[in-house]
Amino acid sequence: MFRPLRFLDLVAPAWLATACFAQDTLRERINHALTEARPALLAHLQAATDPSNRPGELALILLAAVHDGVDPAEPRFAKAVARMAKANPNETYDLALRLMVMEAMPAFPNRLELAKEDAKELLRHRHKSGCFGYDDNPGGYDLSNTQYAALGLRAARAIGVKVERIVWSKLVEELMEQQDSYGGFNYGRGDSGFNAYPSMTVAGIAVLAICRQELEIDGKAPKSIDGRIDRGWGWMARNVTAIGSPKERWSFYFHYGLERAAILCDIEKVGTTDWYEAGARMLVDMQDDGGGWMSTQDGHPGGHLGNGRGDLVPTAFAVLFLRRKFQKVTGVVTPHVVRLVNLGPNSRPSDVDACAAELVRRGKPALVEVFQALRSEHEPVRRAAAVALVGIAGERFGYDPAKAAADNRDAITRAELWYLKNR
Repeated sequence: MFRPLRFLDLVAPAWLATACFAQDTLRERINHALTEARPALLAHLQAATDPSNRPGELALILLAAVHDGVDPAEPRFAKAVARMAKANPNETYDLALRLMVMEAMPAFPNRLELAKEDAKELLRHRHKSGCFGYDDNPGGYDLSNTQYAALGLRAARAIGVKVERIVWSKLVEELMEQQDSYGGFNYGRGDSGFNAYPSMTVAGIAVLAICRQELEIDGKAPKSIDGRIDRGWGWMARNVTAIGSPKERWSFYFHYGLERAAILCDIEKVGTTDWYEAGARMLVDMQDDGGGWMSTQDGHPGGHLGNGRGDLVPTAFAVLFLRRKFQKVTGVVTPHVVRLVNLGPNSRPSDVDACAAELVRRGKPALVEVFQALRSEHEPVRRAAAVALVGIAGERFGYDPAKAAADNRDAITRAELWYLKNR
Protein backbone atom coordinates (compact mmCIF):
# COMPACT_ATOMS: atom_id res chain seq x y z
CA MET A 1 0.00 0.00 0.00
CA PHE A 2 1.34 3.45 -0.96
CA ARG A 3 2.37 5.68 1.96
CA PRO A 4 3.07 9.38 1.30
CA LEU A 5 6.60 10.45 2.18
CA ARG A 6 6.95 12.25 5.49
CA PHE A 7 9.45 15.03 6.08
CA LEU A 8 11.58 12.77 8.27
CA ASP A 9 11.89 10.25 5.42
CA LEU A 10 13.64 12.94 3.39
CA VAL A 11 15.92 14.53 5.96
CA ALA A 12 16.61 11.94 8.68
CA PRO A 13 19.85 9.97 8.45
CA ALA A 14 19.56 6.40 7.26
CA TRP A 15 20.66 5.02 10.62
CA LEU A 16 17.54 6.44 12.29
CA ALA A 17 15.12 4.53 10.09
CA THR A 18 17.26 1.39 10.19
CA ALA A 19 17.55 1.46 13.98
CA CYS A 20 13.84 2.08 14.42
CA PHE A 21 12.93 -0.80 12.14
CA ALA A 22 15.36 -3.24 13.77
CA GLN A 23 14.27 -2.40 17.31
CA ASP A 24 10.59 -2.53 16.44
CA THR A 25 10.99 -5.88 14.68
CA LEU A 26 12.82 -7.42 17.64
CA ARG A 27 10.34 -5.96 20.10
CA GLU A 28 7.41 -7.47 18.25
CA ARG A 29 9.17 -10.83 17.96
CA ILE A 30 9.89 -10.93 21.70
CA ASN A 31 6.29 -10.06 22.55
CA HIS A 32 5.06 -12.75 20.18
CA ALA A 33 7.50 -15.32 21.57
CA LEU A 34 6.37 -14.70 25.14
CA THR A 35 2.72 -14.94 24.15
CA GLU A 36 3.38 -18.24 22.37
CA ALA A 37 5.43 -19.49 25.34
CA ARG A 38 2.69 -19.10 27.96
CA PRO A 39 0.82 -22.37 27.18
CA ALA A 40 4.11 -24.33 27.16
CA LEU A 41 5.15 -22.69 30.42
CA LEU A 42 1.89 -23.65 32.11
CA ALA A 43 2.08 -27.20 30.73
CA HIS A 44 5.58 -27.60 32.21
CA LEU A 45 4.37 -26.10 35.47
CA GLN A 46 1.57 -28.64 35.66
CA ALA A 47 3.88 -31.55 34.84
CA ALA A 48 6.51 -30.45 37.36
CA THR A 49 3.91 -30.35 40.15
CA ASP A 50 3.90 -34.16 40.23
CA PRO A 51 5.47 -35.23 43.58
CA SER A 52 7.91 -37.51 41.77
CA ASN A 53 9.66 -34.54 40.15
CA ARG A 54 12.67 -32.79 41.63
CA PRO A 55 11.77 -29.72 43.76
CA GLY A 56 14.36 -27.60 41.98
CA GLU A 57 12.73 -28.11 38.59
CA LEU A 58 9.36 -27.12 39.99
CA ALA A 59 10.92 -24.07 41.64
CA LEU A 60 12.65 -23.01 38.42
CA ILE A 61 9.52 -23.20 36.26
CA LEU A 62 7.48 -21.57 39.03
CA LEU A 63 9.98 -18.69 39.18
CA ALA A 64 9.60 -18.29 35.41
CA ALA A 65 5.82 -18.20 35.83
CA VAL A 66 6.13 -15.50 38.50
CA HIS A 67 8.34 -13.39 36.23
CA ASP A 68 5.97 -14.04 33.32
CA GLY A 69 3.12 -12.50 35.32
CA VAL A 70 0.91 -15.59 35.60
CA ASP A 71 -2.17 -14.86 37.72
CA PRO A 72 -1.68 -16.43 41.19
CA ALA A 73 -5.30 -17.62 41.00
CA GLU A 74 -4.58 -19.66 37.85
CA PRO A 75 -5.28 -23.27 38.96
CA ARG A 76 -1.99 -24.73 37.71
CA PHE A 77 -0.03 -21.91 39.32
CA ALA A 78 -1.88 -22.21 42.63
CA LYS A 79 -1.35 -25.98 42.70
CA ALA A 80 2.36 -25.54 42.00
CA VAL A 81 2.72 -23.05 44.86
CA ALA A 82 0.98 -25.43 47.25
CA ARG A 83 3.25 -28.28 46.14
CA MET A 84 6.34 -26.09 46.44
CA ALA A 85 5.39 -25.10 50.00
CA LYS A 86 5.23 -28.79 51.02
CA ALA A 87 8.40 -29.91 49.22
CA ASN A 88 11.52 -31.06 51.05
CA PRO A 89 14.45 -29.71 49.04
CA ASN A 90 17.84 -31.00 50.12
CA GLU A 91 20.27 -30.09 47.33
CA THR A 92 21.81 -26.66 46.86
CA TYR A 93 20.02 -25.83 43.61
CA ASP A 94 16.65 -26.92 45.00
CA LEU A 95 17.00 -24.94 48.22
CA ALA A 96 18.28 -21.82 46.45
CA LEU A 97 15.57 -21.83 43.83
CA ARG A 98 12.78 -22.20 46.39
CA LEU A 99 14.25 -19.25 48.28
CA MET A 100 14.27 -17.22 45.05
CA VAL A 101 10.60 -18.11 44.46
CA MET A 102 9.69 -17.10 48.01
CA GLU A 103 11.55 -13.81 47.69
CA ALA A 104 9.58 -13.05 44.51
CA MET A 105 6.24 -14.02 46.13
CA PRO A 106 5.43 -12.12 49.35
CA ALA A 107 2.22 -14.19 49.70
CA PHE A 108 4.04 -17.55 49.61
CA PRO A 109 2.67 -19.83 52.38
CA ASN A 110 4.65 -19.81 55.65
CA ARG A 111 7.26 -17.75 53.86
CA LEU A 112 9.55 -16.54 56.65
CA GLU A 113 9.68 -19.84 58.53
CA LEU A 114 10.42 -21.82 55.36
CA ALA A 115 13.07 -19.29 54.36
CA LYS A 116 14.78 -19.69 57.74
CA GLU A 117 14.78 -23.48 57.37
CA ASP A 118 16.05 -23.41 53.79
CA ALA A 119 18.79 -20.89 54.55
CA LYS A 120 19.96 -22.92 57.56
CA GLU A 121 20.09 -26.07 55.46
CA LEU A 122 21.80 -24.25 52.60
CA LEU A 123 24.57 -23.05 54.92
CA ARG A 124 25.29 -26.69 55.78
CA HIS A 125 26.31 -27.10 52.13
CA ARG A 126 29.33 -24.83 52.55
CA HIS A 127 32.77 -26.21 51.98
CA LYS A 128 35.48 -25.11 54.41
CA SER A 129 36.66 -22.69 51.70
CA GLY A 130 33.40 -20.74 51.92
CA CYS A 131 32.04 -21.95 48.57
CA PHE A 132 29.28 -24.52 48.11
CA GLY A 133 28.82 -28.10 46.94
CA TYR A 134 25.75 -30.17 46.11
CA ASP A 135 24.95 -31.56 49.57
CA ASP A 136 25.64 -30.95 53.24
CA ASN A 137 29.21 -31.25 54.52
CA PRO A 138 30.64 -31.35 50.98
CA GLY A 139 34.11 -32.66 50.30
CA GLY A 140 34.44 -30.28 47.35
CA TYR A 141 32.70 -27.35 45.74
CA ASP A 142 32.08 -25.71 42.38
CA LEU A 143 31.15 -22.29 41.10
CA SER A 144 27.76 -23.33 39.72
CA ASN A 145 26.46 -24.54 43.10
CA THR A 146 28.13 -21.53 44.69
CA GLN A 147 26.34 -19.13 42.35
CA TYR A 148 22.92 -20.51 43.20
CA ALA A 149 23.73 -20.68 46.91
CA ALA A 150 24.63 -16.97 46.82
CA LEU A 151 21.39 -16.18 45.01
CA GLY A 152 19.42 -18.23 47.54
CA LEU A 153 21.05 -16.62 50.58
CA ARG A 154 20.55 -13.20 49.04
CA ALA A 155 16.84 -14.02 48.67
CA ALA A 156 16.68 -15.29 52.26
CA ARG A 157 18.23 -12.08 53.55
CA ALA A 158 15.69 -10.06 51.55
CA ILE A 159 12.87 -12.04 53.17
CA GLY A 160 14.24 -11.25 56.62
CA VAL A 161 16.66 -14.07 57.46
CA LYS A 162 19.95 -13.08 59.10
CA VAL A 163 23.02 -14.13 57.11
CA GLU A 164 26.30 -13.54 58.95
CA ARG A 165 28.90 -11.23 57.38
CA ILE A 166 31.52 -13.98 57.53
CA VAL A 167 29.54 -15.97 54.95
CA TRP A 168 30.01 -13.23 52.37
CA SER A 169 33.56 -12.28 53.31
CA LYS A 170 34.83 -15.87 53.10
CA LEU A 171 32.96 -16.40 49.86
CA VAL A 172 34.43 -13.32 48.17
CA GLU A 173 37.91 -14.21 49.40
CA GLU A 174 37.70 -17.66 47.79
CA LEU A 175 36.18 -16.29 44.56
CA MET A 176 39.06 -13.88 44.17
CA GLU A 177 41.44 -16.82 44.46
CA GLN A 178 39.42 -18.69 41.87
CA GLN A 179 39.52 -15.96 39.20
CA ASP A 180 42.20 -16.57 36.60
CA SER A 181 44.85 -14.05 35.60
CA TYR A 182 42.80 -12.95 32.57
CA GLY A 183 39.66 -12.25 34.58
CA GLY A 184 37.68 -15.40 33.73
CA PHE A 185 36.28 -18.14 35.93
CA ASN A 186 36.02 -21.88 35.52
CA TYR A 187 33.97 -24.56 37.26
CA GLY A 188 36.52 -25.04 40.05
CA ARG A 189 39.90 -23.68 40.99
CA GLY A 190 42.61 -23.12 38.37
CA ASP A 191 43.97 -26.61 38.92
CA SER A 192 40.62 -28.28 38.27
CA GLY A 193 41.41 -29.14 34.65
CA PHE A 194 38.92 -26.62 33.22
CA ASN A 195 39.71 -23.38 31.45
CA ALA A 196 37.59 -20.28 32.03
CA TYR A 197 34.37 -20.18 30.04
CA PRO A 198 31.42 -17.75 29.73
CA SER A 199 28.76 -19.36 31.93
CA MET A 200 31.17 -19.66 34.83
CA THR A 201 32.62 -16.20 34.26
CA VAL A 202 29.21 -14.50 34.52
CA ALA A 203 28.56 -16.73 37.56
CA GLY A 204 31.75 -15.46 39.17
CA ILE A 205 30.86 -11.86 38.36
CA ALA A 206 27.38 -12.30 39.84
CA VAL A 207 28.68 -13.84 43.06
CA LEU A 208 31.23 -11.05 43.47
CA ALA A 209 28.51 -8.45 42.87
CA ILE A 210 26.20 -10.11 45.39
CA CYS A 211 28.98 -10.24 47.97
CA ARG A 212 29.73 -6.56 47.35
CA GLN A 213 26.07 -5.71 47.93
CA GLU A 214 25.76 -7.77 51.09
CA LEU A 215 29.02 -6.52 52.60
CA GLU A 216 27.97 -2.93 51.92
CA ILE A 217 24.68 -3.57 53.71
CA ASP A 218 26.57 -4.86 56.75
CA GLY A 219 29.44 -2.41 56.74
CA LYS A 220 31.81 -1.57 53.90
CA ALA A 221 32.78 -3.81 51.00
CA PRO A 222 36.46 -4.10 50.05
CA LYS A 223 37.33 -1.87 47.09
CA SER A 224 39.23 -4.76 45.51
CA ILE A 225 35.90 -6.39 44.58
CA ASP A 226 35.23 -3.65 42.02
CA GLY A 227 38.48 -4.35 40.21
CA ARG A 228 37.78 -8.08 40.09
CA ILE A 229 34.30 -7.47 38.66
CA ASP A 230 35.77 -5.15 36.02
CA ARG A 231 38.31 -7.82 35.07
CA GLY A 232 35.49 -10.32 34.67
CA TRP A 233 33.62 -8.05 32.27
CA GLY A 234 36.88 -7.46 30.41
CA TRP A 235 37.18 -11.23 29.89
CA MET A 236 33.59 -11.34 28.65
CA ALA A 237 34.25 -8.47 26.22
CA ARG A 238 37.11 -10.49 24.73
CA ASN A 239 34.82 -13.52 24.42
CA VAL A 240 31.71 -11.66 23.39
CA THR A 241 30.85 -14.03 20.52
CA ALA A 242 29.39 -16.37 23.14
CA ILE A 243 26.49 -13.94 23.64
CA GLY A 244 23.64 -14.93 21.37
CA SER A 245 25.30 -18.20 20.35
CA PRO A 246 23.21 -21.38 20.64
CA LYS A 247 26.47 -23.34 20.28
CA GLU A 248 27.96 -21.94 23.47
CA ARG A 249 28.46 -24.51 26.24
CA TRP A 250 25.41 -24.45 28.58
CA SER A 251 23.95 -21.72 26.37
CA PHE A 252 20.56 -21.22 28.06
CA TYR A 253 22.06 -21.49 31.55
CA PHE A 254 24.73 -18.99 30.48
CA HIS A 255 22.28 -16.43 29.12
CA TYR A 256 20.12 -16.40 32.23
CA GLY A 257 23.33 -16.06 34.27
CA LEU A 258 24.39 -13.19 32.02
CA GLU A 259 21.05 -11.44 32.63
CA ARG A 260 21.57 -11.57 36.40
CA ALA A 261 25.22 -10.49 36.29
CA ALA A 262 24.50 -7.59 33.93
CA ILE A 263 21.60 -6.30 36.02
CA LEU A 264 23.61 -6.55 39.23
CA CYS A 265 26.40 -4.51 37.60
CA ASP A 266 24.28 -2.05 35.54
CA ILE A 267 25.78 -3.36 32.31
CA GLU A 268 23.90 -2.58 29.08
CA LYS A 269 26.61 -3.64 26.64
CA VAL A 270 29.46 -6.11 26.82
CA GLY A 271 32.09 -4.45 24.68
CA THR A 272 29.93 -3.08 21.86
CA THR A 273 27.33 -5.87 22.07
CA ASP A 274 23.89 -5.22 23.55
CA TRP A 275 23.67 -8.44 25.55
CA TYR A 276 19.88 -8.45 25.81
CA GLU A 277 19.25 -7.89 22.11
CA ALA A 278 21.78 -10.55 21.10
CA GLY A 279 20.38 -13.11 23.54
CA ALA A 280 16.77 -12.30 22.67
CA ARG A 281 17.39 -12.77 18.95
CA MET A 282 18.87 -16.18 19.63
CA LEU A 283 15.94 -17.24 21.78
CA VAL A 284 13.16 -16.11 19.46
CA ASP A 285 14.95 -17.86 16.59
CA MET A 286 15.19 -21.10 18.58
CA GLN A 287 11.62 -21.25 19.87
CA ASP A 288 9.70 -24.38 18.85
CA ASP A 289 6.29 -24.19 17.18
CA GLY A 290 4.61 -25.27 20.42
CA GLY A 291 6.07 -22.32 22.33
CA GLY A 292 8.83 -24.13 24.25
CA TRP A 293 12.59 -24.41 23.88
CA MET A 294 15.16 -27.19 23.67
CA SER A 295 18.96 -26.98 23.86
CA THR A 296 21.62 -29.41 22.72
CA GLN A 297 24.26 -27.54 24.74
CA ASP A 298 22.68 -27.63 28.21
CA GLY A 299 23.40 -30.77 30.18
CA HIS A 300 20.23 -30.94 32.29
CA PRO A 301 17.08 -30.38 30.18
CA GLY A 302 14.53 -31.35 32.84
CA GLY A 303 11.12 -32.73 31.97
CA HIS A 304 10.28 -33.00 28.26
CA LEU A 305 6.86 -32.37 26.71
CA GLY A 306 5.89 -33.13 23.12
CA ASN A 307 4.08 -31.00 20.54
CA GLY A 308 6.84 -28.38 20.49
CA ARG A 309 6.53 -27.51 24.17
CA GLY A 310 10.18 -28.39 24.65
CA ASP A 311 12.19 -29.10 27.79
CA LEU A 312 11.46 -27.58 31.19
CA VAL A 313 14.86 -26.08 32.00
CA PRO A 314 15.59 -24.33 28.66
CA THR A 315 11.97 -23.09 28.51
CA ALA A 316 12.21 -21.62 32.01
CA PHE A 317 15.59 -20.00 31.30
CA ALA A 318 14.29 -18.52 28.02
CA VAL A 319 11.23 -16.94 29.64
CA LEU A 320 13.30 -15.62 32.56
CA PHE A 321 15.81 -14.03 30.17
CA LEU A 322 13.22 -12.51 27.85
CA ARG A 323 11.17 -11.09 30.74
CA ARG A 324 14.31 -9.50 32.25
CA LYS A 325 12.68 -9.12 35.67
CA PHE A 326 15.64 -9.96 37.92
CA GLN A 327 16.05 -7.15 40.48
CA LYS A 328 19.33 -5.49 41.31
CA VAL A 329 18.06 -4.58 44.76
CA THR A 330 15.98 -7.04 46.79
CA GLY A 331 13.76 -6.60 49.79
CA VAL A 332 12.51 -3.12 48.93
CA VAL A 333 9.80 -1.90 46.63
CA THR A 334 11.66 -0.29 43.74
CA PRO A 335 10.47 0.51 40.22
CA HIS A 336 11.89 -2.30 38.12
CA VAL A 337 13.40 -1.58 34.74
CA VAL A 338 11.06 -2.46 31.89
CA ARG A 339 12.13 -2.03 28.27
CA LEU A 340 9.90 -1.33 25.30
CA VAL A 341 10.75 -4.81 24.05
CA ASN A 342 9.04 -6.22 27.14
CA LEU A 343 5.72 -4.42 26.61
CA GLY A 344 2.82 -6.02 24.78
CA PRO A 345 -0.94 -5.75 24.37
CA ASN A 346 -1.63 -7.03 27.90
CA SER A 347 1.09 -5.18 29.81
CA ARG A 348 0.20 -3.90 33.27
CA PRO A 349 0.01 -0.13 33.97
CA SER A 350 2.91 -0.50 36.42
CA ASP A 351 5.08 -1.92 33.63
CA VAL A 352 4.06 0.92 31.30
CA ASP A 353 5.02 3.46 33.95
CA ALA A 354 8.33 1.71 34.67
CA CYS A 355 9.18 1.61 30.98
CA ALA A 356 8.38 5.31 30.53
CA ALA A 357 10.53 6.18 33.56
CA GLU A 358 13.49 4.26 32.14
CA LEU A 359 13.15 6.00 28.75
CA VAL A 360 13.05 9.40 30.43
CA ARG A 361 16.14 8.50 32.46
CA ARG A 362 18.00 7.74 29.23
CA GLY A 363 17.00 11.09 27.73
CA LYS A 364 17.33 12.14 24.09
CA PRO A 365 19.25 9.01 22.98
CA ALA A 366 16.07 7.04 23.70
CA LEU A 367 13.94 9.07 21.29
CA VAL A 368 14.79 6.85 18.32
CA GLU A 369 12.99 4.01 20.11
CA VAL A 370 10.23 6.31 21.35
CA PHE A 371 9.31 7.45 17.84
CA GLN A 372 8.94 3.90 16.61
CA ALA A 373 6.95 2.96 19.71
CA LEU A 374 4.56 5.83 19.02
CA ARG A 375 3.59 3.87 15.88
CA SER A 376 3.04 0.58 17.69
CA GLU A 377 -0.18 -1.34 17.20
CA HIS A 378 -0.28 -1.98 20.97
CA GLU A 379 -1.72 0.78 23.15
CA PRO A 380 0.47 0.05 26.23
CA VAL A 381 3.56 0.60 24.07
CA ARG A 382 2.11 3.85 22.72
CA ARG A 383 1.24 5.04 26.23
CA ALA A 384 4.76 4.43 27.52
CA ALA A 385 6.21 6.25 24.51
CA ALA A 386 3.82 9.19 24.94
CA VAL A 387 4.76 9.65 28.60
CA ALA A 388 8.45 9.40 27.71
CA LEU A 389 8.04 11.94 24.91
CA VAL A 390 6.65 14.50 27.36
CA GLY A 391 9.36 13.72 29.89
CA ILE A 392 12.19 14.14 27.37
CA ALA A 393 10.90 16.82 24.98
CA GLY A 394 8.59 18.66 27.36
CA GLU A 395 5.46 18.38 25.22
CA ARG A 396 3.25 15.79 23.54
CA PHE A 397 2.97 17.55 20.12
CA GLY A 398 -0.73 16.64 19.99
CA TYR A 399 -0.08 12.89 20.24
CA ASP A 400 -2.92 10.75 21.64
CA PRO A 401 -1.91 7.18 22.64
CA ALA A 402 -5.54 6.06 22.55
CA LYS A 403 -5.53 6.59 18.78
CA ALA A 404 -3.87 4.42 16.13
CA ALA A 405 -0.64 5.51 14.48
CA ALA A 406 -2.41 6.64 11.31
CA ASP A 407 -4.41 9.17 13.32
CA ASN A 408 -1.26 10.46 15.00
CA ARG A 409 0.83 10.91 11.86
CA ASP A 410 1.03 14.71 12.07
CA ALA A 411 1.83 14.67 15.78
CA ILE A 412 4.64 12.15 15.28
CA THR A 413 6.07 14.23 12.43
CA ARG A 414 6.11 17.32 14.68
CA ALA A 415 7.90 15.35 17.38
CA GLU A 416 10.48 14.05 14.92
CA LEU A 417 11.09 17.56 13.57
CA TRP A 418 11.69 18.75 17.12
CA TYR A 419 14.25 15.97 17.57
CA LEU A 420 16.07 16.86 14.35
CA LYS A 421 16.40 20.46 15.53
CA ASN A 422 17.33 19.70 19.14
CA ARG A 423 19.25 16.45 19.11
